[in-house]
Amino acid sequence: MRRTTLAALSAPLLLLTTAGVAGAQEAKPPEPKCEEAATGGTAPLYDGKSASYMYDARFKPGPDLTSKELSDHTPQGVAWWKNWDGKGNNLLLVSTYGKGRAHIVGLDPKAGDKTVGTVDSEPRGDDTQQTHAGAIAVNEKWAFVDGPKTSGWHTIPKYSLSDLRAAMTAKSGSVSPAGGDRKVYGASFLTIDGSHLYAGKFSNKHRDWMYSYTIAGDGSLTLDRKADGNGLRWEVPQWMQGVAAADGRFLFSTSSGRKYRSNLYVTNKGETNLDRASVRCFRAPSMAEGITTTPNGEAYLLFESGSYKYNGASGNPAINVIKGVHRARLSTLTSLPGGKLYLGTLHCAEQEDFVGDDEIRIRVEDQNLGKSVKISEGDKKKIDKTVQFTGNASVKLYENDVEGDDYLGQQILKPGAKDGIMEFTKDGAKYRLSYKVA
Repeated sequence: MRRTTLAALSAPLLLLTTAGVAGAQEAKPPEPKCEEAATGGTAPLYDGKSASYMYDARFKPGPDLTSKELSDHTPQGVAWWKNWDGKGNNLLLVSTYGKGRAHIVGLDPKAGDKTVGTVDSEPRGDDTQQTHAGAIAVNEKWAFVDGPKTSGWHTIPKYSLSDLRAAMTAKSGSVSPAGGDRKVYGASFLTIDGSHLYAGKFSNKHRDWMYSYTIAGDGSLTLDRKADGNGLRWEVPQWMQGVAAADGRFLFSTSSGRKYRSNLYVTNKGETNLDRASVRCFRAPSMAEGITTTPNGEAYLLFESGSYKYNGASGNPAINVIKGVHRARLSTLTSLPGGKLYLGTLHCAEQEDFVGDDEIRIRVEDQNLGKSVKISEGDKKKIDKTVQFTGNASVKLYENDVEGDDYLGQQILKPGAKDGIMEFTKDGAKYRLSYKVA
């Protein structure tokens, strides 16, 4: 039920559209929101429903792993091996775990389903513990792989590229680790940028950390430290699966199981605080894993959903079943549109409920913005929240109701500096919300 009395919008609200905005944005880092707008229909180039407009406009299918590999192994990490054979040919290396030894699979990036070779990743000595092979990274001499856990530490074994080249040329065989494994905080995801290796830990409960290490000629890793002596680290999203670095940006891939979509984040590499890192984020198909970039400006995103564990052979299939990698032009990822949206004050000009206060829920990019706000006709309540958005920002208002929540309307804000007042007038209610886009 709703009232029919109209309360006029008072002039003071107009002053609140910009008052205190700069201070609020400095005091409270903006919360990243991922762009999720999609067709709702079947994806144009991959299995299942479309993940998002932004993903479909940027990515296309790349090489697949063979059905044989996917029948008993699960893809995890991906890395680019430039001029792997000394003849100008490049290779995508994919690390997989499964029945028997972990594998390093070489895919021809120019072919749809050509596997150049599959190499067993041998454990060290008499160690029978198998690695999850959750990540792989390559420089000019070494391949670094996520190794077995030991005494609460992650480990990074390294493999000589000359040994790997010989085994890959033979199209089979195995490689053994060189030297000792490096114990690290986390090695769930790895990437290399210049002389530095970045390695971090996956968490399904909270955000976690990624550390930086300098790579010596012999492949040994030395923790990079800040001026205060502590290790140099970056905050990373929950459910982190893969990382790549290019053009002053980090690319983070996250996923949380077969039932859910993945997300792809692009952040400012120079900022270690995730909320302050000018985050751009959009939804990707389910079960994204490692990500890598190439010197010629491409990005490759790997999926594990094509594995026998997730393709429907055992249990329900993933939302999107993808047998290998998708690729995109790197520039389309590092130049994503977006901005910061500050929401100032909510004013109830006419409330929706006839009895008691309205209980208003604000959703940005179809995600709740904090707790619901109790408000009565004529009242103003300070929202004082900033979010980072990708593409356009969708803002929706709902009034919580035991008989079914009432939708009060939507406003779409585009990137670009502006401020003003959004109006929501559906279902007889009249609400106004001040904002600033930067």
